[in-house]
Amino acid sequence: MARLSFKADSRFFRFITIGAVGARAVYQDLNSRNHMMVELENGSTDTKIWKDVKRKRVRIPDLVCTRCGLRIESRAKTNPDLSMSHSITDAERAWDFGMVDNDVIAFPTCKPAEEIHWSTGRLQGHQSYWHNRERVRWEIHGHINYFRVGDFRQVLHSRSSTKGVTEATETSIAWDAIFSTRNGIVEAIRGGRISVRRASNGHFYTWQNRKGLPVVVREGDTIEVGQVLACSVLPLANNALRCPGSLLPDHIPSLLASPERTQRFTGVKLARLRAEQQLAPLVKKIALHPEEDIYVVLEGAIYLVKVRGESAQSLLGSYLATSDEQIRLEAVVALAESATAEAVDMLAGILDRSDAPFFLRSAAAWALGRIGTDRAIDRLVQAFSDVDHNIREEALEIVSSLGDPALDRLIAGLIDEDQDVAAGSAELLRRQVLIPPDAVQRIIGEVKADVRRVWAVWLLGHLPHEREYVASAIAELQDSNPEVHYAITVLWAFIESWIAQHWELYPTACLPFARNERKSERTV
Repeated sequence: MARLSFKADSRFFRFITIGAVGARAVYQDLNSRNHMMVELENGSTDTKIWKDVKRKRVRIPDLVCTRCGLRIESRAKTNPDLSMSHSITDAERAWDFGMVDNDVIAFPTCKPAEEIHWSTGRLQGHQSYWHNRERVRWEIHGHINYFRVGDFRQVLHSRSSTKGVTEATETSIAWDAIFSTRNGIVEAIRGGRISVRRASNGHFYTWQNRKGLPVVVREGDTIEVGQVLACSVLPLANNALRCPGSLLPDHIPSLLASPERTQRFTGVKLARLRAEQQLAPLVKKIALHPEEDIYVVLEGAIYLVKVRGESAQSLLGSYLATSDEQIRLEAVVALAESATAEAVDMLAGILDRSDAPFFLRSAAAWALGRIGTDRAIDRLVQAFSDVDHNIREEALEIVSSLGDPALDRLIAGLIDEDQDVAAGSAELLRRQVLIPPDAVQRIIGEVKADVRRVWAVWLLGHLPHEREYVASAIAELQDSNPEVHYAITVLWAFIESWIAQHWELYPTACLPFARNERKSERTV
Protein backbone atom coordinates (compact mmCIF):
# COMPACT_ATOMS: atom_id res chain seq x y z
CA MET A 1 0.00 0.00 0.00
CA ALA A 2 1.28 3.46 -0.87
CA ARG A 3 2.58 5.31 2.16
CA LEU A 4 0.32 8.33 1.64
CA SER A 5 -2.81 6.21 1.47
CA PHE A 6 -2.80 5.92 5.27
CA LYS A 7 -3.93 9.51 5.57
CA ALA A 8 -7.61 10.38 5.38
CA ASP A 9 -8.32 12.16 2.10
CA SER A 10 -9.59 15.39 3.67
CA ARG A 11 -6.71 15.60 6.12
CA PHE A 12 -4.15 14.79 3.47
CA PHE A 13 -5.57 17.40 1.11
CA ARG A 14 -5.32 20.00 3.86
CA PHE A 15 -1.73 18.91 4.45
CA ILE A 16 -0.65 19.25 0.82
CA THR A 17 -2.59 22.54 0.50
CA ILE A 18 -0.54 24.01 3.33
CA GLY A 19 2.60 22.78 1.60
CA ALA A 20 1.60 24.29 -1.74
CA VAL A 21 0.56 27.64 -0.22
CA GLY A 22 3.82 27.78 1.70
CA ALA A 23 5.92 26.94 -1.38
CA ARG A 24 4.14 29.65 -3.36
CA ALA A 25 4.87 32.18 -0.62
CA VAL A 26 8.56 31.25 -0.61
CA TYR A 27 8.57 31.49 -4.41
CA GLN A 28 7.17 35.03 -4.26
CA ASP A 29 9.39 36.12 -1.38
CA LEU A 30 12.60 35.01 -3.10
CA ASN A 31 11.56 36.46 -6.44
CA SER A 32 11.23 39.79 -4.64
CA ARG A 33 14.92 39.35 -3.76
CA ASN A 34 15.94 39.19 -7.43
CA HIS A 35 15.73 35.39 -7.75
CA MET A 36 13.92 33.68 -10.60
CA MET A 37 12.41 30.69 -8.84
CA VAL A 38 10.75 27.75 -10.57
CA GLU A 39 9.55 24.35 -9.41
CA LEU A 40 12.39 21.87 -9.12
CA GLU A 41 10.07 19.19 -7.75
CA ASN A 42 7.21 19.12 -10.26
CA GLY A 43 3.94 19.81 -8.47
CA SER A 44 5.45 21.35 -5.33
CA THR A 45 3.20 24.41 -5.69
CA ASP A 46 0.14 22.38 -6.70
CA THR A 47 -2.31 20.07 -4.90
CA LYS A 48 -2.82 17.51 -7.64
CA ILE A 49 -2.52 13.89 -6.49
CA TRP A 50 -3.28 10.56 -8.07
CA LYS A 51 -4.53 8.26 -5.34
CA ASP A 52 -4.32 5.11 -7.44
CA VAL A 53 -0.63 5.51 -8.21
CA LYS A 54 1.85 7.00 -5.75
CA ARG A 55 4.42 9.33 -7.31
CA LYS A 56 7.62 8.09 -5.70
CA ARG A 57 9.84 10.67 -7.41
CA VAL A 58 13.39 11.72 -6.66
CA ARG A 59 13.24 13.48 -3.32
CA ILE A 60 14.65 16.90 -4.09
CA PRO A 61 14.10 20.48 -2.89
CA ASP A 62 10.91 22.17 -4.04
CA LEU A 63 12.32 25.20 -5.88
CA VAL A 64 15.41 26.29 -7.77
CA CYS A 65 16.58 29.68 -8.99
CA THR A 66 17.41 29.67 -12.71
CA ARG A 67 19.70 32.66 -12.23
CA CYS A 68 21.97 31.47 -9.43
CA GLY A 69 21.05 27.79 -8.96
CA LEU A 70 19.97 28.14 -5.31
CA ARG A 71 17.78 25.21 -4.24
CA ILE A 72 15.03 25.74 -1.67
CA GLU A 73 13.03 23.24 0.35
CA SER A 74 9.82 24.69 1.82
CA ARG A 75 8.57 23.25 5.12
CA ALA A 76 5.30 25.07 5.75
CA LYS A 77 3.86 25.04 9.28
CA THR A 78 0.59 26.16 10.84
CA ASN A 79 2.53 27.62 13.77
CA PRO A 80 6.15 28.84 13.92
CA ASP A 81 8.28 25.75 14.41
CA LEU A 82 11.56 24.26 13.21
CA SER A 83 10.43 20.66 12.84
CA MET A 84 10.84 18.22 9.95
CA SER A 85 9.66 14.73 9.10
CA HIS A 86 12.36 12.11 9.40
CA SER A 87 12.77 8.35 9.16
CA ILE A 88 15.44 6.36 10.94
CA THR A 89 14.70 3.21 8.93
CA ASP A 90 14.26 4.57 5.40
CA ALA A 91 17.23 6.60 4.14
CA GLU A 92 15.13 8.23 1.41
CA ARG A 93 12.74 9.57 4.04
CA ALA A 94 15.47 11.23 6.11
CA TRP A 95 14.93 14.95 6.63
CA ASP A 96 17.98 15.90 4.56
CA PHE A 97 17.95 13.20 1.88
CA GLY A 98 18.96 14.51 -1.53
CA MET A 99 20.10 17.88 -0.17
CA VAL A 100 23.57 19.39 0.06
CA ASP A 101 24.98 21.78 2.64
CA ASN A 102 24.36 24.89 0.51
CA ASP A 103 20.68 24.10 -0.01
CA VAL A 104 18.26 26.26 1.98
CA ILE A 105 15.18 25.26 4.00
CA ALA A 106 12.39 27.81 4.37
CA PHE A 107 9.77 27.75 7.13
CA PRO A 108 6.67 29.75 6.13
CA THR A 109 3.75 29.83 8.56
CA CYS A 110 0.44 29.19 6.83
CA LYS A 111 -2.79 29.89 8.70
CA PRO A 112 -6.47 29.74 7.77
CA ALA A 113 -7.72 33.33 7.63
CA GLU A 114 -11.29 32.17 7.17
CA GLU A 115 -12.96 28.75 7.31
CA ILE A 116 -16.48 27.75 6.37
CA HIS A 117 -17.74 24.25 7.12
CA TRP A 118 -21.05 22.78 6.04
CA SER A 119 -22.34 19.24 6.31
CA THR A 120 -25.57 17.34 6.09
CA GLY A 121 -26.62 13.74 6.55
CA ARG A 122 -29.71 11.67 5.87
CA LEU A 123 -30.96 8.15 6.35
CA GLN A 124 -33.60 7.18 3.82
CA GLY A 125 -34.71 3.58 4.00
CA HIS A 126 -31.51 1.56 3.88
CA GLN A 127 -29.49 4.32 2.24
CA SER A 128 -27.36 6.67 4.31
CA TYR A 129 -25.84 9.85 2.96
CA TRP A 130 -23.23 12.22 4.32
CA HIS A 131 -21.95 15.32 2.57
CA ASN A 132 -19.29 17.62 3.92
CA ARG A 133 -17.92 20.85 2.45
CA GLU A 134 -15.01 22.93 3.61
CA ARG A 135 -13.81 26.25 2.25
CA VAL A 136 -10.63 27.79 3.61
CA ARG A 137 -8.88 31.02 2.71
CA TRP A 138 -5.21 30.65 3.57
CA GLU A 139 -2.67 33.35 4.35
CA ILE A 140 1.02 33.46 5.15
CA HIS A 141 1.37 34.66 8.70
CA GLY A 142 4.43 36.74 9.45
CA HIS A 143 8.10 36.18 8.69
CA ILE A 144 9.59 33.37 6.60
CA ASN A 145 12.73 32.01 8.26
CA TYR A 146 15.51 30.54 6.09
CA PHE A 147 18.36 28.21 7.11
CA ARG A 148 21.24 26.44 5.36
CA VAL A 149 21.02 22.65 5.39
CA GLY A 150 24.66 22.48 6.47
CA ASP A 151 23.92 24.58 9.57
CA PHE A 152 21.15 22.17 10.61
CA ARG A 153 23.49 19.21 10.14
CA GLN A 154 26.00 20.71 12.55
CA VAL A 155 23.48 20.94 15.42
CA LEU A 156 21.75 17.87 16.85
CA HIS A 157 17.98 18.24 16.99
CA SER A 158 16.65 18.90 20.49
CA ARG A 159 13.48 16.81 20.45
CA SER A 160 11.64 14.18 18.47
CA SER A 161 8.24 12.54 18.38
CA THR A 162 6.64 9.72 16.43
CA LYS A 163 3.69 10.52 14.23
CA GLY A 164 0.57 8.35 14.24
CA VAL A 165 -0.53 5.93 11.54
CA THR A 166 -2.41 8.66 9.63
CA GLU A 167 0.87 10.55 9.33
CA ALA A 168 2.69 7.62 7.70
CA THR A 169 4.41 6.48 10.94
CA GLU A 170 7.38 8.80 10.64
CA THR A 171 9.36 10.66 13.23
CA SER A 172 9.24 14.43 13.61
CA ILE A 173 12.49 16.04 14.75
CA ALA A 174 12.79 19.67 15.87
CA TRP A 175 15.34 22.29 16.87
CA ASP A 176 14.59 24.69 19.74
CA ALA A 177 13.85 28.31 18.90
CA ILE A 178 12.12 31.41 20.28
CA PHE A 179 9.81 33.17 17.81
CA SER A 180 8.48 36.70 17.98
CA THR A 181 4.72 37.03 18.42
CA ARG A 182 4.58 40.66 17.30
CA ASN A 183 6.03 43.20 14.90
CA GLY A 184 8.34 45.64 16.57
CA ILE A 185 11.87 46.68 17.50
CA VAL A 186 14.31 44.80 19.73
CA GLU A 187 14.86 47.13 22.69
CA ALA A 188 17.07 45.06 25.00
CA ILE A 189 18.95 41.74 25.17
CA ARG A 190 20.32 41.09 28.63
CA GLY A 191 20.09 38.74 31.58
CA GLY A 192 18.64 35.89 29.56
CA ARG A 193 15.79 38.09 28.31
CA ILE A 194 14.81 39.53 24.93
CA SER A 195 12.57 42.62 25.03
CA VAL A 196 10.64 43.92 22.04
CA ARG A 197 8.64 47.15 21.71
CA ARG A 198 5.49 46.48 19.65
CA ALA A 199 5.25 48.67 16.56
CA SER A 200 1.49 49.21 16.73
CA ASN A 201 1.17 50.57 20.28
CA GLY A 202 4.65 50.81 21.81
CA HIS A 203 3.98 48.12 24.43
CA PHE A 204 6.89 45.97 25.63
CA TYR A 205 7.01 42.20 25.61
CA THR A 206 9.84 40.13 27.04
CA TRP A 207 10.83 36.53 26.28
CA GLN A 208 12.73 34.42 28.81
CA ASN A 209 15.60 32.57 27.13
CA ARG A 210 15.61 29.77 29.70
CA LYS A 211 17.51 27.27 27.54
CA GLY A 212 20.26 29.76 26.82
CA LEU A 213 19.76 29.61 23.07
CA PRO A 214 22.06 31.79 20.96
CA VAL A 215 20.29 35.11 20.30
CA VAL A 216 20.19 35.79 16.54
CA VAL A 217 18.89 39.39 16.60
CA ARG A 218 20.50 42.59 17.85
CA GLU A 219 19.24 45.59 19.77
CA GLY A 220 17.61 48.03 17.36
CA ASP A 221 16.62 45.34 14.84
CA THR A 222 13.17 45.61 13.29
CA ILE A 223 11.47 42.22 13.55
CA GLU A 224 8.26 40.59 12.34
CA VAL A 225 5.73 38.15 13.75
CA GLY A 226 7.15 34.63 13.48
CA GLN A 227 10.76 35.73 13.14
CA VAL A 228 13.36 33.71 15.03
CA LEU A 229 14.82 35.63 17.99
CA ALA A 230 16.99 32.89 19.47
CA CYS A 231 17.85 29.49 18.08
CA SER A 232 20.39 26.69 18.21
CA VAL A 233 20.80 27.09 14.41
CA LEU A 234 21.71 30.42 12.82
CA PRO A 235 19.07 31.67 10.33
CA LEU A 236 20.12 33.40 7.12
CA ALA A 237 20.17 37.18 7.16
CA ASN A 238 18.30 39.18 4.52
CA ASN A 239 21.46 40.14 2.64
CA ALA A 240 22.43 36.46 2.33
CA LEU A 241 19.13 35.72 0.58
CA ARG A 242 19.54 38.18 -2.28
CA CYS A 243 20.26 36.57 -5.64
CA PRO A 244 23.75 37.27 -7.01
CA GLY A 245 22.21 37.21 -10.47
CA SER A 246 24.41 34.65 -12.20
CA LEU A 247 25.76 31.11 -12.20
CA LEU A 248 29.41 30.15 -12.18
CA PRO A 249 30.37 28.86 -15.67
CA ASP A 250 31.02 25.33 -14.42
CA HIS A 251 28.01 25.08 -12.09
CA ILE A 252 25.68 23.08 -14.34
CA PRO A 253 28.43 20.83 -15.80
CA SER A 254 29.52 19.98 -12.24
CA LEU A 255 25.93 19.09 -11.35
CA LEU A 256 25.66 16.85 -14.42
CA ALA A 257 28.88 15.06 -13.43
CA SER A 258 27.84 14.61 -9.80
CA PRO A 259 27.50 11.05 -8.38
CA GLU A 260 24.37 12.26 -6.52
CA ARG A 261 21.26 11.75 -8.62
CA THR A 262 19.40 14.75 -7.18
CA GLN A 263 22.31 16.92 -8.30
CA ARG A 264 22.22 15.43 -11.81
CA PHE A 265 18.45 15.94 -11.89
CA THR A 266 18.93 19.60 -10.94
CA GLY A 267 21.65 20.03 -13.57
CA VAL A 268 19.48 18.62 -16.35
CA LYS A 269 16.52 20.75 -15.33
CA LEU A 270 18.57 23.94 -15.14
CA ALA A 271 20.06 23.15 -18.53
CA ARG A 272 16.55 22.87 -19.97
CA LEU A 273 15.12 25.94 -18.25
CA ARG A 274 18.10 28.03 -19.32
CA ALA A 275 18.09 26.45 -22.83
CA GLU A 276 21.78 25.62 -22.56
CA GLN A 277 22.39 24.22 -26.05
CA GLN A 278 26.09 23.57 -25.51
CA LEU A 279 25.30 21.02 -22.78
CA ALA A 280 23.39 18.74 -25.16
CA PRO A 281 26.13 16.06 -25.38
CA LEU A 282 26.35 15.78 -21.58
CA VAL A 283 22.58 15.67 -21.12
CA LYS A 284 22.08 13.15 -23.92
CA LYS A 285 24.71 10.87 -22.38
CA ILE A 286 22.76 10.97 -19.10
CA ALA A 287 19.37 10.49 -20.78
CA LEU A 288 20.55 7.41 -22.71
CA HIS A 289 22.66 5.81 -19.98
CA PRO A 290 21.21 2.34 -19.25
CA GLU A 291 21.93 2.56 -15.51
CA GLU A 292 20.72 6.13 -14.93
CA ASP A 293 17.82 6.73 -12.54
CA ILE A 294 14.54 6.75 -14.49
CA TYR A 295 13.48 10.17 -13.24
CA VAL A 296 16.76 11.74 -14.30
CA VAL A 297 16.37 9.98 -17.68
CA LEU A 298 12.89 11.45 -18.13
CA GLU A 299 14.15 14.92 -17.25
CA GLY A 300 16.87 14.43 -19.84
CA ALA A 301 14.25 13.44 -22.41
CA ILE A 302 12.33 16.65 -21.69
CA TYR A 303 15.52 18.65 -22.35
CA LEU A 304 16.07 16.89 -25.68
CA VAL A 305 12.47 17.54 -26.74
CA LYS A 306 12.25 21.12 -25.54
CA VAL A 307 15.74 22.43 -26.23
CA ARG A 308 16.97 20.21 -29.06
CA GLY A 309 13.64 19.68 -30.85
CA GLU A 310 13.82 15.87 -30.79
CA SER A 311 10.71 13.69 -31.06
CA ALA A 312 8.70 13.20 -27.87
CA GLN A 313 7.28 9.99 -29.29
CA SER A 314 10.70 8.46 -29.89
CA LEU A 315 12.04 9.50 -26.47
CA LEU A 316 8.99 8.96 -24.27
CA GLY A 317 6.76 6.54 -26.18
CA SER A 318 8.29 3.40 -24.66
CA TYR A 319 7.80 4.76 -21.13
CA LEU A 320 4.11 5.39 -21.83
CA ALA A 321 3.75 1.75 -22.87
CA THR A 322 5.57 0.14 -19.94
CA SER A 323 3.74 -1.98 -17.35
CA ASP A 324 5.18 0.14 -14.51
CA GLU A 325 2.37 2.55 -13.59
CA GLN A 326 4.65 5.02 -11.82
CA ILE A 327 6.84 5.37 -14.90
CA ARG A 328 3.80 5.80 -17.16
CA LEU A 329 2.53 8.55 -14.89
CA GLU A 330 5.90 10.30 -14.85
CA ALA A 331 6.14 10.05 -18.66
CA VAL A 332 2.85 11.95 -18.90
CA VAL A 333 4.21 14.57 -16.50
CA ALA A 334 7.28 14.79 -18.76
CA LEU A 335 5.03 15.49 -21.74
CA ALA A 336 3.44 18.33 -19.77
CA GLU A 337 6.89 19.79 -19.11
CA SER A 338 7.91 19.56 -22.77
CA ALA A 339 4.72 21.43 -23.82
CA THR A 340 5.19 20.91 -27.57
CA ALA A 341 2.47 20.49 -30.19
CA GLU A 342 3.49 16.84 -30.50
CA ALA A 343 3.10 16.42 -26.74
CA VAL A 344 -0.43 17.85 -26.92
CA ASP A 345 -1.35 15.33 -29.62
CA MET A 346 0.11 12.45 -27.60
CA LEU A 347 -1.75 13.55 -24.45
CA ALA A 348 -4.99 13.98 -26.39
CA GLY A 349 -4.53 10.44 -27.68
CA ILE A 350 -4.21 9.13 -24.12
CA LEU A 351 -7.27 11.08 -23.03
CA ASP A 352 -9.26 9.58 -25.91
CA ARG A 353 -8.47 6.02 -24.89
CA SER A 354 -11.46 4.73 -22.97
CA ASP A 355 -9.56 1.49 -22.28
CA ALA A 356 -6.69 3.29 -20.54
CA PRO A 357 -6.64 3.31 -16.70
CA PHE A 358 -8.28 6.29 -15.09
CA PHE A 359 -5.07 7.55 -13.45
CA LEU A 360 -3.38 7.78 -16.85
CA ARG A 361 -6.29 9.60 -18.52
CA SER A 362 -6.56 11.90 -15.49
CA ALA A 363 -2.85 12.66 -15.72
CA ALA A 364 -3.19 13.40 -19.45
CA ALA A 365 -6.00 15.88 -18.69
CA TRP A 366 -3.87 17.52 -15.99
CA ALA A 367 -0.92 17.70 -18.38
CA LEU A 368 -3.04 19.37 -21.08
CA GLY A 369 -4.07 21.94 -18.49
CA ARG A 370 -0.44 22.58 -17.58
CA ILE A 371 0.38 23.20 -21.24
CA GLY A 372 -2.67 25.48 -21.62
CA THR A 373 -2.46 26.17 -25.37
CA ASP A 374 -5.63 26.70 -27.42
CA ARG A 375 -5.38 23.15 -28.78
CA ALA A 376 -4.91 21.73 -25.27
CA ILE A 377 -7.89 23.67 -23.90
CA ASP A 378 -10.03 22.64 -26.86
CA ARG A 379 -9.30 18.99 -26.15
CA LEU A 380 -10.19 19.38 -22.48
CA VAL A 381 -13.50 21.05 -23.35
CA GLN A 382 -14.30 18.13 -25.67
CA ALA A 383 -13.81 15.82 -22.68
CA PHE A 384 -16.96 17.31 -21.08
CA SER A 385 -18.85 14.72 -23.14
CA ASP A 386 -16.58 11.77 -22.30
CA VAL A 387 -18.38 8.53 -21.52
CA ASP A 388 -16.56 8.40 -18.16
CA HIS A 389 -18.11 11.00 -15.86
CA ASN A 390 -14.98 11.02 -13.71
CA ILE A 391 -12.99 12.23 -16.71
CA ARG A 392 -15.62 14.92 -17.32
CA GLU A 393 -15.17 16.16 -13.76
CA GLU A 394 -11.38 16.08 -14.06
CA ALA A 395 -11.53 18.16 -17.24
CA LEU A 396 -14.00 20.56 -15.62
CA GLU A 397 -11.73 21.26 -12.65
CA ILE A 398 -8.63 21.60 -14.81
CA VAL A 399 -10.18 24.08 -17.26
CA SER A 400 -11.63 25.96 -14.28
CA SER A 401 -8.10 26.57 -12.99
CA LEU A 402 -7.00 28.12 -16.31
CA GLY A 403 -9.15 31.25 -16.00
CA ASP A 404 -9.11 33.86 -18.80
CA PRO A 405 -7.11 31.84 -21.39
CA ALA A 406 -10.07 29.46 -21.67
CA LEU A 407 -12.72 32.19 -22.04
CA ASP A 408 -13.10 32.20 -25.84
CA ARG A 409 -13.24 28.42 -26.07
CA LEU A 410 -15.87 28.23 -23.35
CA ILE A 411 -18.09 30.81 -25.05
CA ALA A 412 -17.87 28.73 -28.22
CA GLY A 413 -18.65 25.61 -26.19
CA LEU A 414 -21.71 27.29 -24.72
CA ILE A 415 -23.53 26.88 -28.05
CA ASP A 416 -22.03 23.49 -28.95
CA GLU A 417 -24.53 21.01 -30.33
CA ASP A 418 -23.33 18.51 -27.72
CA GLN A 419 -25.34 19.47 -24.64
CA ASP A 420 -22.74 18.00 -22.29
CA VAL A 421 -20.09 20.31 -23.74
CA ALA A 422 -22.52 23.24 -23.51
CA ALA A 423 -23.34 22.40 -19.88
CA GLY A 424 -19.69 22.16 -18.85
CA SER A 425 -18.86 25.41 -20.65
CA ALA A 426 -21.76 27.20 -18.93
CA GLU A 427 -20.66 25.99 -15.50
CA LEU A 428 -17.08 27.15 -16.02
CA LEU A 429 -18.17 30.53 -17.32
CA ARG A 430 -20.32 30.83 -14.19
CA ARG A 431 -17.19 30.26 -12.11
CA GLN A 432 -15.23 33.03 -13.85
CA VAL A 433 -14.33 35.79 -11.42
CA LEU A 434 -15.09 38.41 -14.06
CA ILE A 435 -16.62 37.95 -17.50
CA PRO A 436 -15.82 41.13 -19.48
CA PRO A 437 -18.66 43.23 -20.97
CA ASP A 438 -17.89 42.22 -24.56
CA ALA A 439 -18.16 38.53 -23.60
CA VAL A 440 -21.55 39.18 -21.95
CA GLN A 441 -22.74 40.88 -25.14
CA ARG A 442 -21.60 37.88 -27.18
CA ILE A 443 -23.63 35.56 -24.94
CA ILE A 444 -26.67 37.87 -25.18
CA GLY A 445 -26.30 37.82 -28.95
CA GLU A 446 -26.32 34.03 -29.03
CA VAL A 447 -29.53 33.93 -26.97
CA LYS A 448 -31.19 36.49 -29.24
CA ALA A 449 -30.20 34.41 -32.26
CA ASP A 450 -31.69 31.23 -30.80
CA VAL A 451 -33.66 31.14 -27.53
CA ARG A 452 -33.31 27.35 -27.48
CA ARG A 453 -29.72 27.74 -26.34
CA VAL A 454 -30.76 26.85 -22.82
CA TRP A 455 -27.28 26.77 -21.31
CA ALA A 456 -26.61 30.31 -22.47
CA VAL A 457 -29.86 31.37 -20.77
CA TRP A 458 -28.91 29.44 -17.64
CA LEU A 459 -25.55 31.19 -17.56
CA LEU A 460 -27.08 34.65 -17.90
CA GLY A 461 -29.24 33.85 -14.90
CA HIS A 462 -26.11 33.14 -12.86
CA LEU A 463 -24.14 36.24 -13.77
CA PRO A 464 -23.84 38.85 -10.98
CA HIS A 465 -26.53 41.37 -11.93
CA GLU A 466 -25.22 43.86 -9.38
CA ARG A 467 -22.64 44.69 -12.03
CA GLU A 468 -24.18 47.45 -14.09
CA TYR A 469 -23.04 46.19 -17.49
CA VAL A 470 -24.61 42.76 -16.76
CA ALA A 471 -27.93 44.21 -15.61
CA SER A 472 -28.16 46.64 -18.54
CA ALA A 473 -27.30 43.94 -21.08
CA ILE A 474 -29.95 41.59 -19.75
CA ALA A 475 -32.50 44.43 -19.51
CA GLU A 476 -32.33 44.62 -23.32
CA LEU A 477 -34.02 41.21 -23.42
CA GLN A 478 -37.16 42.51 -21.68
CA ASP A 479 -38.55 43.85 -24.94
CA SER A 480 -36.89 41.59 -27.52
CA ASN A 481 -37.13 38.27 -25.64
CA PRO A 482 -39.50 38.67 -22.67
CA GLU A 483 -39.74 34.90 -21.99
CA VAL A 484 -35.94 34.69 -21.70
CA HIS A 485 -35.88 37.76 -19.46
CA TYR A 486 -38.48 36.17 -17.18
CA ALA A 487 -36.48 32.92 -16.94
CA ILE A 488 -33.38 34.87 -15.95
CA THR A 489 -35.24 36.80 -13.22
CA VAL A 490 -36.49 33.50 -11.78
CA LEU A 491 -32.92 32.24 -11.60
CA TRP A 492 -31.80 35.47 -9.97
CA ALA A 493 -34.53 35.13 -7.35
CA PHE A 494 -33.33 31.66 -6.47
CA ILE A 495 -29.64 32.60 -6.31
CA GLU A 496 -30.37 35.44 -3.87
CA SER A 497 -32.56 33.30 -1.61
CA TRP A 498 -31.41 31.68 1.61
CA ILE A 499 -31.99 28.17 0.28
CA ALA A 500 -29.39 28.64 -2.47
CA GLN A 501 -26.58 28.76 0.09
CA HIS A 502 -26.97 25.08 0.96
CA TRP A 503 -28.71 23.74 -2.10
CA GLU A 504 -27.59 20.47 -3.64
CA LEU A 505 -29.05 17.86 -5.94
CA TYR A 506 -31.26 15.46 -4.00
CA PRO A 507 -28.70 13.00 -2.55
CA THR A 508 -30.18 9.78 -3.91
CA ALA A 509 -29.98 11.24 -7.42
CA CYS A 510 -26.25 10.58 -7.22
CA LEU A 511 -26.75 6.84 -6.83
CA PRO A 512 -27.08 5.02 -10.17
CA PHE A 513 -29.51 2.40 -8.83
CA ALA A 514 -31.62 5.14 -7.26
CA ARG A 515 -31.90 6.94 -10.60
CA ASN A 516 -33.01 3.72 -12.23
CA GLU A 517 -35.63 3.17 -9.52
CA ARG A 518 -37.13 6.62 -10.04
CA LYS A 519 -37.19 6.14 -13.80
CA SER A 520 -39.12 2.90 -13.26
CA GLU A 521 -41.57 4.67 -10.94
CA ARG A 522 -42.20 7.40 -13.53
CA THR A 523 -42.75 4.76 -16.22
CA VAL A 524 -45.35 3.00 -14.08
